[in-house]
Amino acid sequence: MREAIGTQTVFKTVLIFTFLFAGFIAVAITYNKAYKLKSETVTILEKYEGVSNKSLSIINNYLDNSGYLSKNTCEDGEYGVSDLNSPTYEAAKNKKMYYYCLSYETKNNQIFYNIKLFSRFNLPFIGDLFYFKITGETKGIKLYSESQKLKG
Repeated sequence: MREAIGTQTVFKTVLIFTFLFAGFIAVAITYNKAYKLKSETVTILEKYEGVSNKSLSIINNYLDNSGYLSKNTCEDGEYGVSDLNSPTYEAAKNKKMYYYCLSYETKNNQIFYNIKLFSRFNLPFIGDLFYFKITGETKGIKLYSESQKLKG
């Protein structure tokens, strides 16, 4: 009775917990990278005081050089960027895939931009397991003109 739990059972249990721990670490690293990308894009929008050709070019270049490849759909009322080689955006279309989504709201003569990036967690031979949506909002930017608002 002393050896009721065999060596094989202990080995399987240790193996399962090792895989679970490694999976948790991999998910945490993936989420951290996506969060860093989101923070930098919000900083760029704030620095250039909103969405313009220059700010979109810098964001697209940054994401492209960071190896960002995730795409997903945007919700109604958002604007999506479907090409990282062009500083353009369009009103979100049903079932079209975008690299990131933009939206805005105005309060007290200030404009607040919202950005949504996507990150996926996948395993070799299995594929994509799930997607993260990471969102961020800029600080209030003084609203100078209607050209600061997104138009699709």
